[in-house]
Amino acid sequence: MPAREGRSLGELLLDSDLLVREVLMDTPLMDGRVMIRTWGEVVEAAADLWRAFPEPSPHAGQSERHNSAQDLMKQLQTMNNNLMKASRRSPWPGTGLGDDRLLTVCENLTTAAELLPRRRTDVRPMRPEVEADLDAAKARLMHVLYVGAHGVQVALNRDLRDLTALSATRRAAVPPESRKRTVEARDRVAAFEQLAGSYVAGTFPTALHGEHKPPAEPDRLRQALATWDIQAHRSLSGAPTAGTIALIAQTQAHIAFTSQTLLRAGSGSGAIEPGAYRTRLAPALESAQASWVGLATVWPQLAPSRGRRPGPDLVNAANEIRAATREIIHDRSGLASIEVLAATVDLKQVSRTLQLGLATSADLAYALRESTEDPDLLGSARGVNTMAMALEARGPYGNASTESWVRPVDHAHDRPVALPDIVREALMRAADRAIEGAKTAAGAAAYLSGPNGNDAAKTLGLKPDPLAHHHSQTRALPAATSGSGRLR
Repeated sequence: MPAREGRSLGELLLDSDLLVREVLMDTPLMDGRVMIRTWGEVVEAAADLWRAFPEPSPHAGQSERHNSAQDLMKQLQTMNNNLMKASRRSPWPGTGLGDDRLLTVCENLTTAAELLPRRRTDVRPMRPEVEADLDAAKARLMHVLYVGAHGVQVALNRDLRDLTALSATRRAAVPPESRKRTVEARDRVAAFEQLAGSYVAGTFPTALHGEHKPPAEPDRLRQALATWDIQAHRSLSGAPTAGTIALIAQTQAHIAFTSQTLLRAGSGSGAIEPGAYRTRLAPALESAQASWVGLATVWPQLAPSRGRRPGPDLVNAANEIRAATREIIHDRSGLASIEVLAATVDLKQVSRTLQLGLATSADLAYALRESTEDPDLLGSARGVNTMAMALEARGPYGNASTESWVRPVDHAHDRPVALPDIVREALMRAADRAIEGAKTAAGAAAYLSGPNGNDAAKTLGLKPDPLAHHHSQTRALPAATSGSGRLR
């Protein structure tokens, strides 16, 4: 049964697993108080999903293992309830919004629970392959809790270091209650992590070998890219927010990474000409990905804490992009090998699809730059101040200003504020790099499309390539073709 936006239960769990891993790498976005507010909801959603899982068939050894796992989840839920109760009784962490990434995980798990139909195993015994898939789903879910708890713990440790630094410099009075509650929450989340880890140690990633993975849908990636391009342009043509631009940059960075992975596999398997890929396309793809990652890193910091979430159509389109690409490039617990990719999809056909995606990304980069120029575009007061100070410090005279870039009241409440010129100009330079990177990658892919490669390049406004006919024509990327797609 498909999810509302088209993702399966397995895809929702995989997305949640990868999201909590990303939390560990997004150090600038970590805030222990914000994350602890959201963590309780994640655990509750995970417990609801765990209860919704069908019970395995009662046979030797299975019932005891099932009961042990059920007891462990009850323990985790009880620990979470006690932590949340203590948090509500004290001023720390206080009221406010939660972490967007953990909120997305919570939504994924809630949607996944809604997909599970009730099943009576006493009437219809569960087949061995279904039990293996169930074990894999439980292992994936517990891994989400294990890694997520570690991310929350890291964020709380960072808060403690910040509180210690403030106390040492005496720049601000640190309430003793804040330090005490932060330490207490850190220790309790650490205990939660250890308990979840006891289950993960015996199941992950071994249990994932039994995970049911249906064949990739032939036209899903093409349809997902087309839908994403439409929704991203629509979002930028209206009154875009920093959150909208952040999601677009993040998704484009993911598309660039996927293109690298699949085209590298195409080169390794002979689906595209290896020499042309190595000398032209690979460097262009690396540059394009780096430029999109740069935008994807800075814009989330500028998304105000209020009203930062993009529209549902754009979010669903981004979700489908991730699901459609991971359906191809992800294999259980990591990236698929070239051999697995070649056996999973037609790499020549996928290369055609990606060529079209690279072409449209250049236009999207232009649209993003135009949105950055919009004088009505607002950013997070705290993010704007931090970025402006960093830019000023790197200037020719160092950090010579003694005035704040935003009003103290706006900073305290993290209100949306206008972008100072120093910030807007830096963002526009980053957008220019994305434009150049996207154009170069599109041009490199167009020149691999065979006899009409230069014609394809001209449509992108690129100069003819004098080396276009030097590469082999037999294994080149043909021009993108259209076909019937899966409607969302």
